[in-house]
Order: sequence, then structure tokens, then C-alpha cells
Amino acid sequence: VVVHNVLKFVRAKEVDRLVARWLAAAHDEGGKDGKEGEEQGGKEEKGEKMKIVQYKKPPRDNWLRVTLAEESMVGPFIKLINEGGEGGKAMVNARGGALFARRADDMSRGRNGGGGKRKGRDGDDDREGDSRPDGGSNKRQRPALRLLSDDEVRDAVTPLWRATYDEQLDQKSAEMVTKCAMKVVKEIKAKFRVLEREAKRGHRKGVKLYDWVAKKRAIEVEQPVPSPRKYGYRNKCEFTVGYRLVPIEEDGENEGDEGKEEAADGGDADAKEGEAPPVRFRKVPAAGFLAQGWSGGVYPPHGLRNVPDWSCGLADVLNDFLPSSPLPPYDSKVHRGVWRTFTLRCSLRTRECMVVVLHAPAKGGAGAKEDGSDDRTAEFEVEKERLVKVLTEKPIPVPTRSFPEDDGAEGAAEEDGGKEGEGDGIRVTSIFFQEYEGLSHPTPDHPVQHVYGKKFIEEKLGKCTFQISPGAFFQTNTEGAEVLYNIVVERIKEVSTDPQKTVLLDVCCGTGTIGLTCLKEGVVGKLVGVDIAAPAIADAKANAAKNGYADAATAKFVASPAEKALPDLLKQIPRDAPVVAVVDPARDGLHGVVVRTLRSCERIRRIVYVSCNPTATLVRDAAMLCAPPTKKYPGAPFKPTLSQPVDMFPMTRHCEMVMTLDRMSGEDCGKHQEKDG
Repeated sequence: VVVHNVLKFVRAKEVDRLVARWLAAAHDEGGKDGKEGEEQGGKEEKGEKMKIVQYKKPPRDNWLRVTLAEESMVGPFIKLINEGGEGGKAMVNARGGALFARRADDMSRGRNGGGGKRKGRDGDDDREGDSRPDGGSNKRQRPALRLLSDDEVRDAVTPLWRATYDEQLDQKSAEMVTKCAMKVVKEIKAKFRVLEREAKRGHRKGVKLYDWVAKKRAIEVEQPVPSPRKYGYRNKCEFTVGYRLVPIEEDGENEGDEGKEEAADGGDADAKEGEAPPVRFRKVPAAGFLAQGWSGGVYPPHGLRNVPDWSCGLADVLNDFLPSSPLPPYDSKVHRGVWRTFTLRCSLRTRECMVVVLHAPAKGGAGAKEDGSDDRTAEFEVEKERLVKVLTEKPIPVPTRSFPEDDGAEGAAEEDGGKEGEGDGIRVTSIFFQEYEGLSHPTPDHPVQHVYGKKFIEEKLGKCTFQISPGAFFQTNTEGAEVLYNIVVERIKEVSTDPQKTVLLDVCCGTGTIGLTCLKEGVVGKLVGVDIAAPAIADAKANAAKNGYADAATAKFVASPAEKALPDLLKQIPRDAPVVAVVDPARDGLHGVVVRTLRSCERIRRIVYVSCNPTATLVRDAAMLCAPPTKKYPGAPFKPTLSQPVDMFPMTRHCEMVMTLDRMSGEDCGKHQEKDG
């Protein structure tokens, strides 16, 4: 028997313990108590009803081959692995992944005994045709379709949901130390070693390791600031359109569910000896999360604590609409179909809601048939009108949620300030359609078609009001963003001795939320923002006017890549004006030219780096900003003086980081400079 989905890299002793647990489970199932003997030096496991005489796991494969003492044990063993887990589901590996057992073919059994024949990847003799003694095929098959349980969906989307909130914060704190702060120091030390080698060759002056880098804890990381709202905190959700898997009853009919029928085992309808008959599913068009990839179907968001009620209510509306639509979901494998994703935004403070419908061209996408038989232009116009009607004719319905009783979320409404049901009665106020023929995702400035209501929604954040257009970035946790921006304000306030003269350079400014908040709080007197997304800059200019800063002399925003605009923008700032920079880049981090510009502008004494990817791009960018000067990156380096994680995404592994970087003085840099040679 071959057991699949065993972990790829696992120690021999862990394999021994895994097999011992299987035997213990087999004996418990038979109603017999007792201990199984396990010989650490050999491979023989002894049991009363089931006896494993040998097992072998290849070092770099994720499967385990088990040899049983008698043929009669094969069926019960396969059933044990596939159905012996919690609730009659498959047993799991150390990470919670489902195991899958099947009968091995004759050639696979002969693998250890040699035979001299050329074998395939799994030990099959690929010169013997496609038939196997078990009636299957030697060709590689698709993974078995399987419905995930509610807990498995939670594990995939919100992997920390089982932990208490204090445990989540502790885990994120440790990760920020080991995967962010320590990696920054490691990168900087590596750059010093490179310069040391160049100095030995006489190519440059030597540089001694900076004192702050040599400290045992070079970068101090504060405890993460908790999110004010731990449940239902998302103001934006994106649902992928695909198919949900509906098990077909024994009579083969599911009333009310129409869709494509498919076998769970990839098409083999007949059960093998000792195996349960394959489950068959009906595939029904739906919108939700891809908890196990494209082929595993979409799952509704109703069991996820981080998704608010209004989003689940809209999911219900969409999932009533899609099965009745003649337009199929988009298939990413063949690039055909129409419906792709639904992006939902909502403000509970202004009670406005936006829906952006991403779809492939109705005449056919990248995989359109040459004869034009998949041109659905006429149907699409009808369905567009129908979708707008079902989204707007009634308030967003109140959904029925499905939460586990023991998820540690008792009193969730109280922790959220008693806001349960605050989404009741909200209506969709803006609808956009966005046609996209590409294979991945459209850029933020990709054109949209406004079909209903307002052209933006408004959100209140702190003392400011912001408008948000379809392509603009806005923090997905509104109350968490207020905490995040207050930290940024405090970091700027520390060095803003003359606020009216101080200029804030807001790099990757988005809709201007950080910069306008700083203006409103009075810690700076002028704002210069730059962002690559034109829709975001249009929103930023409108937001400046909404909040009393219509004069471009006070708040100026430029739509351009930061690496192109920064040099000219810095030249326009008066020479006697103190400059503080805030950078809030996307997950890709800062462009190298931006780093070089920030370093070379000695007037910038402090950078407040807000990172959504602290374990990767922040490490790279901070190392370049803090490393010794080179021809490519001139100017006195910075050093981290405060690192403050902010938990914006409870129950997930993501965490924001606000790292404050201060310019090193000429004296500090000079004393580390060695003489030539």
C-alpha cells in the first residue's frame, strides 16, 4: 500500500512513530487494548490484527510504501488511512494535511527487489503499457477531489484562528525578531564583509563595523500593537468565481443544484477492493475563497471570523445569481468563461458599499475559440443588468454564519465594542464592471466601467474623510489603520521641531491617508505625495480638498513612479525646510532608485518605513538604507531606532511593521572610516 501526502522531509524516528500510531489506531478500532512493540533498529511492527512487516519512505518524496503481512489486511489498512481520522475523515500528517492510501501495483512492490527493468518515477515499469494489476493506469492522475471541512477552510485562510489572541501576538512578535530584525542585521553585516574584501584588494577604503550593528540586539523590536477589532475587521474582500463542490446523493440527484458532475477520484467510478466507493460531486457556479487551489472548488466565507457580515450577505446574493446565469465562470486553465472575481468594499461608518465585477471579454478571452462559438456579447448585456438589479433592489441580507463553538471567540461582539449587526440595512451604493483579457490580475489603473450609483465610496479615518475609487489602495482594517497612522504621527512629531516649516515627503502615498492625517494632526506644514497609480492620486487630490487642503502649496500629489519623480520633487522643496520621509510601498518594496535618492538627500534626517512585507522587502530595503555608502548608494547611512509591529490582520500570519530610520551623523560615520589600503 502506498500512503500519499506524508511530509517530504521527515526523520526516520518520526516515520517510526507515525506507523506506530497507525497500528495503535487499528487496534483501538478493533476494540483491543495494549501496546505495540516497535523495534527502532528494524522495520517490523507487531500487532494482534494488523501486522506491518516493512515500510519505506524515499528521502525526498512525500509518500510511504507499506508492506502488510497478509492480503486480507490491505483493505482494512486503506480504510483506516482514508477514513480513520476525526469524524470519519482521512488521517492527517504532522501539519494537518490529509493522507491518502491506495494499493500499490506489482511493479512498485518489486522495486526493492530489482528486476533490471526501467522504472518510472514511482517505480512503475513504464515499458509494460498502461495497465496495472489493480485495473488503474500507470499514467499520472489528477489528485482526488475532496470537500474540505469548515475547520480546514479556516486553517487555509486564517491559520491562527485556533490560538488565543495573546498567543497570536507572541507568535508574530517572535517572527518580527527572527525574520525581520535579525535578517536586516545579517544583510548589513554581509555588505560589510564585501567591502572588507574590496578594501583588502585595494579597491576602496576600509570601513569598520558600525557600533550599533555590533550590538547583541542591534535592532530592538517592540511588542506588537493589537488590533482594536479582532473579528470581522476587513473592509474589503475579494471573492474568486469558480465552482463549489456539492456531493451527489446515492440516487444521483441533488434537487436545486445544477452543474457539472465529476468523480472525486479523477474519473474512476468503480471502487477497488477494500476501498470506499468514490464520492461524486456536482460542480455549481459560486464565488468564494480558493482554499485548496483552482481544482478544489471555492468555499463560502461564512465560517471565517475575519470576514464581516455584510461581505457574507453579498456572497449569498452572488451565489444565488451565478448558478442561474448562462455565463460560465472563468477557467484559468483554458482561459475561457466570463465571471472572474468580485471585489467588495464597505464602510461601516458611512454605510456605503462598492462592488467591482471583474470579467473576461464577452466575445471570448485569451482562449477564445476560433469559430466564435463562445461569443456571449448579447447574453452578457442582459446578465449585467440582472446582476445590477439583484445587487441593488434590497439591502444586503443578514447571513447565517457558521462558527465553531470552541474557537475562543466568546464575547466577540463585546470585544468589538458591541457592534454585532452593525452591517444590517447597508445597501450597495456603487457598482463597476472591469473587462480584463490578461491571464493574471489587472493593474490598479486598468480602466473600469461605472454602471451604478456613486463613483467612489467614502470612509472616515481619524479626523479625516477619504474617498476611495475602485483601483485605489486603502488599508483593509479601518480601526487598525487609525492605530498605525497614530504611530507614524508620533514618530514624525519627535523630529518636527518647527511643524509649519517641516515638509513631509510621502512616497507611495496611495489616496493620501498618511500624509493628510499628519497635516490634520499638525505635525507637518506641507505635504508632497507621489504614487504610481493615477486613480489613487486623483483620490488623494480630492481627499486633500475634502479635508481643507485644496491649495497645492500645502498638499501636492504627483502620479508617477517614485523613482522618476523624487529627484525633481526634492529640488522643488525650499533649502531651509526640514524634510521627513514616510514610505509605504506595496509588497514589492522600494525601487533601487528610490533608495538611492533617499540616501543621497542629506536633508532627510528621518524615514518612517511602513511595511506590509516586513520579512522580505523591508529586510532588503532597510539593509540598503543602513549599509555603508558606496558609489551606487551614496550618502550617510541610516540606522533603525524603533521597530514597532502593528497587528492589522488577526488570525492570519501577516503583520505590519513601522520601522523608524534615523540618519547617522558625520561623526559616527567618520570614526568607522579606516585609512587607505
